[in-house]
Amino acid sequence: MSTMSLAGKVVFNHITKPDVYKGTEKYALTIALDKDSKKIAEKKGLKTREYDGETQLTATRKVDFGAPRVYNRDRDEVGVGHLSLFGDEVTLKVKSGKGDWSAFSYLEAVRVEEKAEEGEYDDSDF
Repeated sequence: MSTMSLAGKVVFNHITKPDVYKGTEKYALTIALDKDSKKIAEKKGLKTREYDGETQLTATRKVDFGAPRVYNRDRDEVGVGHLSLFGDEVTLKVKSGKGDWSAFSYLEAVRVEEKAEEGEYDDSDF
């Protein structure tokens, strides 16, 4: 497994509350990769997908290993609650899998580079 850093904007955050899929619970973070990280992911052969003109990557981690570490911009460790549900600019520390799993990325840590702007919630539509 090789370790790498990938940067982008959070699209889906399943770190604050783990994702459950077919009975398996795991932490997951999907980001829209920036240009440099897209090149790294392609070079390493990581599994990505295109959506709405952006290249997205999902990094996962088994719940058995505990939540990934989350850091702020100053590299101080903070809790998982520091992450917004979407929109934060982040850098991920990931490992690629081995053998048949080499296209998958496994989440080690997250650094929040810039928080998403907090929008006002408008419930007038309801």
